[in-house]
Amino acid sequence: MRNKIVNEIESKFSNQGDFFIEEELINKTTLFLIGFKTLVDLTKSKLYVQQIANSNTSVKALFINLNDQINVDTEQMIKGILEGNLVIVSEDGKQNAIVNPIVQNLRSSVSEPKNESPIQSSTDAFGDDINMNIGMIRKRLTTASLCHCNYEVGDLEKRKLSMLYIKGRTPNSLIDKVDRQLKGIQSDIDTIDDLNLQFGKRRLSPVSHLFATELPISAIHSLKENKIVFFLDNCPFALVFPNLLWDMLVSINDRNFPSILSFMLRFFRVIGLVATLILPALYVALVSVNPEVFKLDLALFVAKSREGIPLTAFLETIAMVVLVDLILEAIVRLPKSVGPAITMVGGIILGQAMVEAKLVSNLLVIVITAVVIASSSVIGMQNSLYIRLLKYPILILASLFGILGVCIGFIFTIIYLASLTSYDIPYMTFRIKKEGEIK
Repeated sequence: MRNKIVNEIESKFSNQGDFFIEEELINKTTLFLIGFKTLVDLTKSKLYVQQIANSNTSVKALFINLNDQINVDTEQMIKGILEGNLVIVSEDGKQNAIVNPIVQNLRSSVSEPKNESPIQSSTDAFGDDINMNIGMIRKRLTTASLCHCNYEVGDLEKRKLSMLYIKGRTPNSLIDKVDRQLKGIQSDIDTIDDLNLQFGKRRLSPVSHLFATELPISAIHSLKENKIVFFLDNCPFALVFPNLLWDMLVSINDRNFPSILSFMLRFFRVIGLVATLILPALYVALVSVNPEVFKLDLALFVAKSREGIPLTAFLETIAMVVLVDLILEAIVRLPKSVGPAITMVGGIILGQAMVEAKLVSNLLVIVITAVVIASSSVIGMQNSLYIRLLKYPILILASLFGILGVCIGFIFTIIYLASLTSYDIPYMTFRIKKEGEIK
Protein backbone atom coordinates (compact mmCIF):
# COMPACT_ATOMS: atom_id res chain seq x y z
CA MET A 1 0.00 0.00 0.00
CA ARG A 2 1.31 3.42 -0.92
CA ASN A 3 2.04 5.84 1.89
CA LYS A 4 1.03 9.48 2.24
CA ILE A 5 4.20 10.88 0.67
CA VAL A 6 3.92 8.69 -2.43
CA ASN A 7 0.24 9.58 -2.83
CA GLU A 8 1.04 13.29 -2.53
CA ILE A 9 3.73 13.07 -5.22
CA GLU A 10 1.43 11.00 -7.45
CA SER A 11 -1.33 13.60 -7.20
CA LYS A 12 1.17 16.33 -8.09
CA PHE A 13 2.08 14.60 -11.35
CA SER A 14 -1.21 12.87 -12.11
CA ASN A 15 -1.53 14.64 -15.48
CA GLN A 16 1.97 13.67 -16.68
CA GLY A 17 1.93 10.85 -19.22
CA ASP A 18 5.60 9.94 -18.71
CA PHE A 19 5.49 9.85 -14.89
CA PHE A 20 6.06 6.49 -13.22
CA ILE A 21 5.91 4.91 -9.75
CA GLU A 22 7.52 1.47 -9.69
CA GLU A 23 7.44 -0.91 -6.72
CA GLU A 24 10.67 -2.83 -6.07
CA LEU A 25 11.15 -5.48 -3.39
CA ILE A 26 14.52 -5.03 -1.66
CA ASN A 27 15.44 -7.19 1.37
CA LYS A 28 11.76 -8.05 1.90
CA THR A 29 10.92 -4.33 2.00
CA THR A 30 8.92 -2.56 -0.71
CA LEU A 31 10.57 0.54 -2.15
CA PHE A 32 8.86 3.04 -4.48
CA LEU A 33 10.95 4.29 -7.43
CA ILE A 34 9.58 7.58 -8.77
CA GLY A 35 10.56 9.72 -11.76
CA PHE A 36 9.97 10.52 -15.45
CA LYS A 37 10.46 7.83 -18.10
CA THR A 38 11.67 10.47 -20.55
CA LEU A 39 14.52 11.46 -18.23
CA VAL A 40 15.34 8.25 -16.32
CA ASP A 41 16.40 4.93 -17.82
CA LEU A 42 14.20 2.87 -15.47
CA THR A 43 15.54 -0.58 -16.40
CA LYS A 44 19.19 0.32 -15.84
CA SER A 45 18.39 2.37 -12.74
CA LYS A 46 16.53 -0.56 -11.14
CA LEU A 47 19.51 -2.81 -11.87
CA TYR A 48 21.80 -0.21 -10.25
CA VAL A 49 19.64 -0.10 -7.10
CA GLN A 50 19.62 -3.91 -6.94
CA GLN A 51 23.41 -4.02 -7.16
CA ILE A 52 23.76 -1.50 -4.32
CA ALA A 53 21.21 -3.48 -2.26
CA ASN A 54 23.17 -6.71 -2.70
CA SER A 55 26.18 -5.12 -1.03
CA ASN A 56 24.19 -3.84 1.97
CA THR A 57 22.58 -5.85 4.75
CA SER A 58 19.74 -3.45 5.55
CA VAL A 59 17.47 -0.96 3.82
CA LYS A 60 18.82 1.84 6.03
CA ALA A 61 22.35 1.15 4.83
CA LEU A 62 21.06 1.07 1.27
CA PHE A 63 19.64 4.58 1.58
CA ILE A 64 22.88 5.87 3.09
CA ASN A 65 24.99 4.41 0.25
CA LEU A 66 22.66 5.49 -2.53
CA ASN A 67 23.12 9.22 -2.11
CA ASP A 68 23.85 11.93 0.43
CA GLN A 69 20.40 13.51 -0.23
CA ILE A 70 18.40 11.32 2.15
CA ASN A 71 15.30 11.94 4.24
CA VAL A 72 14.43 15.21 2.51
CA ASP A 73 10.99 16.85 2.52
CA THR A 74 8.35 16.41 -0.17
CA GLU A 75 9.12 19.71 -1.92
CA GLN A 76 12.74 18.69 -2.40
CA MET A 77 11.66 15.32 -3.78
CA ILE A 78 9.33 17.02 -6.28
CA LYS A 79 12.14 19.34 -7.32
CA GLY A 80 14.47 16.36 -7.72
CA ILE A 81 11.95 14.58 -9.97
CA LEU A 82 11.59 17.69 -12.16
CA GLU A 83 15.37 17.90 -12.48
CA GLY A 84 15.49 14.36 -13.86
CA ASN A 85 16.53 12.49 -10.72
CA LEU A 86 15.19 9.20 -9.39
CA VAL A 87 13.39 9.43 -6.03
CA ILE A 88 13.23 6.34 -3.80
CA VAL A 89 10.75 6.17 -0.91
CA SER A 90 10.43 3.34 1.63
CA GLU A 91 7.15 1.53 2.21
CA ASP A 92 6.46 3.29 5.50
CA GLY A 93 7.50 6.68 4.13
CA LYS A 94 10.07 7.27 6.87
CA GLN A 95 13.06 6.98 4.56
CA ASN A 96 13.69 8.50 1.15
CA ALA A 97 16.54 9.44 -1.13
CA ILE A 98 17.16 11.47 -4.28
CA VAL A 99 19.40 9.43 -6.58
CA ASN A 100 21.35 10.50 -9.64
CA PRO A 101 20.00 7.88 -12.04
CA ILE A 102 21.20 6.36 -15.27
CA VAL A 103 19.66 9.00 -17.52
CA GLN A 104 18.07 8.62 -20.92
CA ASN A 105 20.34 9.46 -23.83
CA LEU A 106 18.82 12.66 -25.18
CA ARG A 107 21.48 13.27 -27.80
CA SER A 108 21.40 10.00 -29.71
CA SER A 109 19.40 10.97 -32.80
CA VAL A 110 19.81 14.31 -34.57
CA SER A 111 23.03 16.07 -33.60
CA GLU A 112 22.15 19.41 -35.13
CA PRO A 113 19.21 21.01 -36.98
CA LYS A 114 18.87 20.29 -40.70
CA ASN A 115 16.13 22.77 -41.63
CA GLU A 116 16.76 25.60 -39.16
CA SER A 117 19.90 27.54 -38.33
CA PRO A 118 19.98 28.74 -34.70
CA ILE A 119 22.23 31.71 -34.00
CA GLN A 120 24.02 32.06 -30.64
CA SER A 121 21.97 29.24 -29.11
CA SER A 122 21.96 25.48 -28.58
CA THR A 123 22.32 23.39 -31.73
CA ASP A 124 20.43 20.36 -30.37
CA ALA A 125 17.53 19.13 -32.47
CA PHE A 126 14.64 16.73 -32.02
CA GLY A 127 14.89 13.13 -33.18
CA ASP A 128 12.51 10.31 -34.14
CA ASP A 129 12.03 8.98 -30.60
CA ILE A 130 9.08 10.66 -28.88
CA ASN A 131 10.39 10.00 -25.36
CA MET A 132 13.74 11.53 -26.23
CA ASN A 133 12.01 14.65 -27.58
CA ILE A 134 9.87 15.10 -24.47
CA GLY A 135 12.94 14.51 -22.32
CA MET A 136 14.76 17.33 -24.13
CA ILE A 137 11.88 19.64 -23.21
CA ARG A 138 11.78 18.48 -19.57
CA LYS A 139 15.55 18.86 -19.24
CA ARG A 140 15.27 22.54 -20.12
CA LEU A 141 11.89 23.35 -18.58
CA THR A 142 11.99 21.99 -15.04
CA THR A 143 8.62 23.11 -13.76
CA ALA A 144 5.71 21.19 -12.26
CA SER A 145 3.36 23.27 -14.41
CA LEU A 146 4.49 21.47 -17.56
CA CYS A 147 1.73 18.96 -18.35
CA HIS A 148 2.08 15.93 -20.61
CA CYS A 149 -0.82 13.90 -22.03
CA ASN A 150 -0.44 10.68 -24.02
CA TYR A 151 -2.72 9.52 -26.85
CA GLU A 152 -2.84 6.66 -29.30
CA VAL A 153 -4.40 7.78 -32.57
CA GLY A 154 -5.26 5.95 -35.76
CA ASP A 155 -7.48 3.18 -37.06
CA LEU A 156 -5.33 0.65 -38.92
CA GLU A 157 -2.11 1.72 -37.22
CA LYS A 158 -2.05 3.11 -33.69
CA ARG A 159 0.50 5.89 -33.37
CA LYS A 160 1.76 7.59 -30.21
CA LEU A 161 0.98 11.28 -29.87
CA SER A 162 1.91 13.51 -26.94
CA MET A 163 0.48 16.90 -26.02
CA LEU A 164 2.46 19.33 -23.84
CA TYR A 165 1.28 22.60 -22.34
CA ILE A 166 1.93 24.77 -19.30
CA LYS A 167 -0.88 24.62 -16.77
CA GLY A 168 -2.09 28.07 -15.77
CA ARG A 169 -0.82 29.66 -18.98
CA THR A 170 -2.51 27.84 -21.86
CA PRO A 171 -6.27 28.64 -21.89
CA ASN A 172 -8.33 25.78 -20.43
CA SER A 173 -10.94 26.17 -23.17
CA LEU A 174 -8.27 25.56 -25.82
CA ILE A 175 -6.90 22.51 -23.96
CA ASP A 176 -10.39 20.99 -23.63
CA LYS A 177 -11.17 21.45 -27.33
CA VAL A 178 -7.87 19.92 -28.42
CA ASP A 179 -8.23 17.04 -25.96
CA ARG A 180 -11.70 16.17 -27.28
CA GLN A 181 -10.47 16.37 -30.86
CA LEU A 182 -7.49 14.10 -30.26
CA LYS A 183 -9.58 11.51 -28.41
CA GLY A 184 -12.04 11.46 -31.32
CA ILE A 185 -9.47 10.79 -34.08
CA GLN A 186 -10.47 7.67 -36.04
CA SER A 187 -8.33 7.91 -39.18
CA ASP A 188 -4.62 7.08 -39.43
CA ILE A 189 -2.13 9.91 -38.82
CA ASP A 190 0.67 9.25 -41.31
CA THR A 191 1.79 12.82 -42.00
CA ILE A 192 1.77 16.22 -40.34
CA ASP A 193 -1.03 17.33 -42.66
CA ASP A 194 -3.18 14.37 -41.52
CA LEU A 195 -3.02 15.81 -38.01
CA ASN A 196 -3.54 19.29 -39.40
CA LEU A 197 -6.82 18.23 -41.04
CA GLN A 198 -8.16 17.14 -37.64
CA PHE A 199 -8.23 20.78 -36.52
CA GLY A 200 -10.56 21.90 -39.29
CA LYS A 201 -8.06 22.88 -41.98
CA ARG A 202 -9.62 24.03 -45.22
CA ARG A 203 -8.36 21.59 -47.82
CA LEU A 204 -7.54 24.31 -50.37
CA SER A 205 -5.83 26.54 -47.80
CA PRO A 206 -2.01 26.63 -47.87
CA VAL A 207 -1.86 27.85 -44.25
CA SER A 208 -1.45 25.16 -41.62
CA HIS A 209 -2.81 25.10 -38.07
CA LEU A 210 0.55 23.64 -36.99
CA PHE A 211 4.01 25.20 -36.99
CA ALA A 212 6.79 22.60 -37.22
CA THR A 213 10.12 23.22 -35.51
CA GLU A 214 13.09 20.97 -34.77
CA LEU A 215 14.60 23.26 -32.13
CA PRO A 216 13.85 22.55 -28.44
CA ILE A 217 14.37 26.22 -27.55
CA SER A 218 11.71 27.22 -30.08
CA ALA A 219 9.23 24.65 -28.72
CA ILE A 220 9.85 25.83 -25.15
CA HIS A 221 9.33 29.44 -26.22
CA SER A 222 5.99 28.44 -27.77
CA LEU A 223 4.95 26.75 -24.51
CA LYS A 224 5.79 29.92 -22.61
CA GLU A 225 3.69 31.84 -25.14
CA ASN A 226 0.66 29.84 -23.91
CA LYS A 227 0.53 27.46 -26.88
CA ILE A 228 0.30 23.68 -27.16
CA VAL A 229 3.12 21.48 -28.47
CA PHE A 230 2.53 18.07 -30.06
CA PHE A 231 4.98 15.24 -30.63
CA LEU A 232 4.33 12.37 -33.02
CA ASP A 233 6.30 9.16 -32.74
CA ASN A 234 8.90 8.84 -35.54
CA CYS A 235 8.52 12.53 -36.39
CA PRO A 236 11.61 14.68 -35.65
CA PHE A 237 9.61 17.88 -35.15
CA ALA A 238 7.65 19.63 -32.46
CA LEU A 239 4.26 20.72 -33.82
CA VAL A 240 3.15 24.01 -32.28
CA PHE A 241 -0.58 24.78 -32.12
CA PRO A 242 -1.93 27.24 -33.04
CA ASN A 243 0.27 28.56 -35.83
CA LEU A 244 0.12 32.37 -35.99
CA LEU A 245 1.34 34.92 -38.53
CA TRP A 246 3.67 36.38 -35.91
CA ASP A 247 5.56 33.06 -35.76
CA MET A 248 7.10 33.64 -39.18
CA LEU A 249 8.40 37.06 -38.19
CA VAL A 250 9.67 36.51 -34.64
CA SER A 251 12.24 33.98 -33.43
CA ILE A 252 13.42 33.23 -29.90
CA ASN A 253 16.98 33.61 -31.24
CA ASP A 254 16.25 37.31 -31.83
CA ARG A 255 16.42 37.85 -28.08
CA ASN A 256 20.12 36.98 -28.08
CA PHE A 257 20.73 40.40 -29.63
CA PRO A 258 20.12 43.91 -28.28
CA SER A 259 16.54 45.10 -28.70
CA ILE A 260 17.37 47.50 -31.53
CA LEU A 261 18.96 44.65 -33.53
CA SER A 262 15.99 42.37 -32.80
CA PHE A 263 13.64 45.04 -34.11
CA MET A 264 15.78 45.45 -37.22
CA LEU A 265 15.69 41.70 -37.96
CA ARG A 266 11.91 41.57 -37.59
CA PHE A 267 11.52 44.67 -39.77
CA PHE A 268 13.60 43.03 -42.51
CA ARG A 269 11.41 39.92 -42.32
CA VAL A 270 8.31 42.09 -42.83
CA ILE A 271 10.00 43.67 -45.85
CA GLY A 272 10.86 40.20 -47.16
CA LEU A 273 7.26 39.05 -46.69
CA VAL A 274 5.81 42.03 -48.55
CA ALA A 275 8.48 41.92 -51.28
CA THR A 276 7.79 38.24 -51.99
CA LEU A 277 4.09 38.96 -52.46
CA ILE A 278 4.19 42.09 -54.61
CA LEU A 279 7.56 42.48 -56.38
CA PRO A 280 6.81 40.25 -59.44
CA ALA A 281 3.31 41.74 -59.69
CA LEU A 282 4.67 45.26 -59.37
CA TYR A 283 7.14 44.60 -62.21
CA VAL A 284 4.34 43.43 -64.53
CA ALA A 285 2.06 46.32 -63.54
CA LEU A 286 4.67 49.03 -64.10
CA VAL A 287 6.11 47.60 -67.31
CA SER A 288 2.99 46.53 -69.21
CA VAL A 289 -0.08 48.26 -67.71
CA ASN A 290 0.99 51.47 -65.97
CA PRO A 291 4.31 52.57 -67.50
CA GLU A 292 3.22 56.22 -67.13
CA VAL A 293 4.08 55.97 -63.42
CA PHE A 294 7.80 56.01 -64.30
CA LYS A 295 9.75 59.17 -64.92
CA LEU A 296 10.78 59.58 -68.54
CA ASP A 297 14.41 58.53 -68.12
CA LEU A 298 13.43 55.50 -66.01
CA ALA A 299 10.74 54.53 -68.52
CA LEU A 300 13.33 54.67 -71.33
CA PHE A 301 15.71 52.51 -69.29
CA VAL A 302 13.01 49.86 -68.71
CA ALA A 303 11.99 49.94 -72.38
CA LYS A 304 15.62 49.50 -73.48
CA SER A 305 16.07 46.53 -71.11
CA ARG A 306 13.11 44.80 -72.80
CA GLU A 307 14.18 45.63 -76.34
CA GLY A 308 13.96 42.54 -78.58
CA ILE A 309 12.12 40.36 -76.05
CA PRO A 310 9.24 38.51 -77.81
CA LEU A 311 7.30 37.65 -74.65
CA THR A 312 4.95 39.98 -72.83
CA ALA A 313 5.94 41.14 -69.34
CA PHE A 314 3.39 38.79 -67.78
CA LEU A 315 4.56 35.72 -69.70
CA GLU A 316 8.24 36.31 -69.06
CA THR A 317 7.56 36.91 -65.36
CA ILE A 318 5.44 33.77 -65.03
CA ALA A 319 8.11 31.76 -66.85
CA MET A 320 10.88 33.02 -64.57
CA VAL A 321 8.88 32.63 -61.34
CA VAL A 322 7.86 29.05 -62.19
CA LEU A 323 11.42 28.20 -63.26
CA VAL A 324 12.89 29.53 -60.02
CA ASP A 325 10.32 27.64 -57.92
CA LEU A 326 11.22 24.46 -59.83
CA ILE A 327 14.91 25.02 -59.14
CA LEU A 328 14.25 25.61 -55.42
CA GLU A 329 12.18 22.42 -55.23
CA ALA A 330 14.87 20.46 -57.07
CA ILE A 331 17.55 21.70 -54.68
CA VAL A 332 15.51 20.46 -51.70
CA ARG A 333 14.99 17.00 -53.22
CA LEU A 334 18.46 16.41 -54.65
CA PRO A 335 21.36 15.00 -52.61
CA LYS A 336 23.63 17.59 -51.03
CA SER A 337 26.51 16.43 -53.23
CA VAL A 338 24.80 17.66 -56.44
CA GLY A 339 22.57 20.42 -54.99
CA PRO A 340 25.20 23.20 -55.24
CA ALA A 341 25.92 22.22 -58.85
CA ILE A 342 22.24 22.52 -59.77
CA THR A 343 22.13 25.90 -58.02
CA MET A 344 25.05 27.08 -60.12
CA VAL A 345 23.53 25.83 -63.37
CA GLY A 346 19.99 26.99 -62.65
CA GLY A 347 20.73 30.25 -60.89
CA ILE A 348 23.62 31.68 -62.84
CA ILE A 349 24.27 29.92 -66.13
CA LEU A 350 20.63 29.43 -67.12
CA GLY A 351 19.67 32.95 -66.06
CA GLN A 352 22.53 34.50 -67.98
CA ALA A 353 21.72 32.39 -71.04
CA MET A 354 18.07 33.50 -71.00
CA VAL A 355 19.11 37.15 -70.81
CA GLU A 356 21.59 36.80 -73.70
CA ALA A 357 18.97 34.92 -75.75
CA LYS A 358 16.59 37.89 -75.26
CA LEU A 359 13.94 35.75 -73.56
CA VAL A 360 13.83 37.83 -70.35
CA SER A 361 15.10 41.26 -69.38
CA ASN A 362 17.99 42.08 -67.05
CA LEU A 363 15.61 43.97 -64.77
CA LEU A 364 13.37 40.92 -64.35
CA VAL A 365 16.34 38.74 -63.35
CA ILE A 366 17.14 41.27 -60.61
CA VAL A 367 13.51 41.28 -59.44
CA ILE A 368 13.28 37.47 -59.33
CA THR A 369 16.60 37.19 -57.48
CA ALA A 370 15.33 39.68 -54.89
CA VAL A 371 12.11 37.65 -54.49
CA VAL A 372 14.05 34.40 -53.90
CA ILE A 373 16.15 36.07 -51.21
CA ALA A 374 13.14 37.80 -49.63
CA SER A 375 11.06 34.60 -49.45
CA SER A 376 13.84 32.91 -47.47
CA SER A 377 13.90 35.63 -44.81
CA VAL A 378 10.71 34.45 -43.06
CA ILE A 379 10.90 31.79 -40.35
CA GLY A 380 9.83 28.25 -41.25
CA MET A 381 10.11 26.46 -44.57
CA GLN A 382 6.35 25.88 -44.77
CA ASN A 383 5.69 29.59 -44.28
CA SER A 384 8.12 30.39 -47.09
CA LEU A 385 6.32 27.94 -49.38
CA TYR A 386 2.84 29.33 -48.88
CA ILE A 387 4.01 32.93 -49.21
CA ARG A 388 5.58 31.98 -52.55
CA LEU A 389 2.23 30.49 -53.59
CA LEU A 390 0.20 33.57 -52.64
CA LYS A 391 2.20 35.76 -55.04
CA TYR A 392 0.62 34.08 -58.09
CA PRO A 393 -2.96 35.47 -57.66
CA ILE A 394 -1.55 38.97 -57.13
CA LEU A 395 0.60 38.54 -60.26
CA ILE A 396 -2.45 37.60 -62.35
CA LEU A 397 -4.46 40.58 -61.05
CA ALA A 398 -1.53 42.89 -61.79
CA SER A 399 -1.43 41.72 -65.41
CA LEU A 400 -5.12 42.63 -65.77
CA PHE A 401 -5.52 45.80 -63.73
CA GLY A 402 -1.98 47.09 -63.18
CA ILE A 403 -1.14 48.81 -59.91
CA LEU A 404 -4.82 48.70 -58.94
CA GLY A 405 -4.66 44.91 -59.28
CA VAL A 406 -1.57 44.78 -57.06
CA CYS A 407 -3.34 46.76 -54.36
CA ILE A 408 -6.54 44.71 -54.64
CA GLY A 409 -4.59 41.42 -54.56
CA PHE A 410 -2.54 42.51 -51.54
CA ILE A 411 -5.63 43.68 -49.65
CA PHE A 412 -7.53 40.48 -50.40
CA THR A 413 -4.52 38.44 -49.25
CA ILE A 414 -4.57 40.29 -45.91
CA ILE A 415 -8.35 39.78 -45.63
CA TYR A 416 -7.96 36.06 -46.39
CA LEU A 417 -5.23 35.62 -43.75
CA ALA A 418 -7.28 37.58 -41.22
CA SER A 419 -10.26 35.25 -41.83
CA LEU A 420 -8.30 32.14 -40.81
CA THR A 421 -8.82 30.82 -37.28
CA SER A 422 -7.70 27.89 -35.15
CA TYR A 423 -10.42 27.11 -32.60
CA ASP A 424 -11.60 30.74 -32.64
CA ILE A 425 -8.04 32.09 -32.35
CA PRO A 426 -7.37 34.38 -35.37
CA TYR A 427 -4.30 33.61 -37.46
CA MET A 428 -3.18 37.25 -37.26
CA THR A 429 -3.22 37.29 -33.45
CA PHE A 430 -0.01 38.55 -31.85
CA ARG A 431 -0.21 36.60 -28.59
CA ILE A 432 -2.55 34.31 -26.62
CA LYS A 433 -3.13 35.65 -23.12
CA LYS A 434 -3.27 33.30 -20.14
CA GLU A 435 -6.96 33.71 -19.53
CA GLY A 436 -7.70 32.96 -23.17
CA GLU A 437 -8.31 36.52 -24.32
CA ILE A 438 -6.64 37.64 -27.53
CA LYS A 439 -4.18 40.48 -27.60
